[in-house]
Amino acid sequence: MGRIRFRGDTSGKIFRVHEPSSGEVRIDNESDNITLFRANPTSIFDAVGVQLSSHGSRHRPDGADTMFYMPFGGDISVSIGAGATYTIPAGVYYVKCGANTKAQLYIGGAWQDYSGPGALILIVSDGINARLYNTGAATESSTLRRVA
Repeated sequence: MGRIRFRGDTSGKIFRVHEPSSGEVRIDNESDNITLFRANPTSIFDAVGVQLSSHGSRHRPDGADTMFYMPFGGDISVSIGAGATYTIPAGVYYVKCGANTKAQLYIGGAWQDYSGPGALILIVSDGINARLYNTGAATESSTLRRVA
């Protein structure tokens, strides 16, 4: 299982993005021992474990009783031609790769596979060194959801 650890520029706190089990992704604030985000192939949960799809519209940032700011954007559908690549913009994304598309990271001077085709992953992109690569013979779509 993969993981990325980093220190916050402002707070100095340690954060970890990791896959504790197959298909599950978590973002933890290790300094305060808090899970900020948890997702599996069927659900996304907030910091207190509430499934985001069960929040009513009144809990949106502009709603009647805002519980917390949810930075989630809408789904971004990306169409990638056969043998082509798509550079993932800077940010943290929950990605559902197309059936023949895999995520790659540029590490040590070469593109390295980060996931297999059709994977559901969490990826941190700097806008340059993370991409989706369609290994198939036809154009297909992948879906990105920005989470930070």
